[in-house]
Amino acid sequence: MPQILVKLADLSVSNNPDDLLVVYGLGSTAAVMLYDAQAQTGGIAHFMLPNSASEPQRAREYPAMFADVAIPLLVEACTKKGARREAITARLAGGSLLMGQGISRSISEGNIAAARRILEQLSIPLTSENTGGNHNRAVRMEISTGKSFVRHPDGNWEEMA
Repeated sequence: MPQILVKLADLSVSNNPDDLLVVYGLGSTAAVMLYDAQAQTGGIAHFMLPNSASEPQRAREYPAMFADVAIPLLVEACTKKGARREAITARLAGGSLLMGQGISRSISEGNIAAARRILEQLSIPLTSENTGGNHNRAVRMEISTGKSFVRHPDGNWEEMA
């Protein structure tokens, strides 16, 4: 199964059932995973900050850096690959408060709150989430099934139900 790495401040979408989308290093950052089961189309956005309003130039250069820009772009990219807007569901992971990294609690919590709010505004159901805590995560999504998994600090992968 070919792995497609979704880097920080980036997004990726696929409708190839052989693909596996993967994000490593989810700390205070967050990942929104979207999927349409019938179309077998999904994508992941890996964003750093909740809101682009204070940094419009950066948002133009790196749109996937901000939840308020990345999530609507991800929806658009999924529909361009064949997903039906009304059939898309979402999962959410990340938003940890990591010790020693100087990351403000407001950024971690803000990323999660922004993702929830934007998904609600877009009428996309959030079916599963694995957020908060004080540890790094990784996530992966199988395009053939839409199954999403989160890797915990012990190295074990757990399906996001």
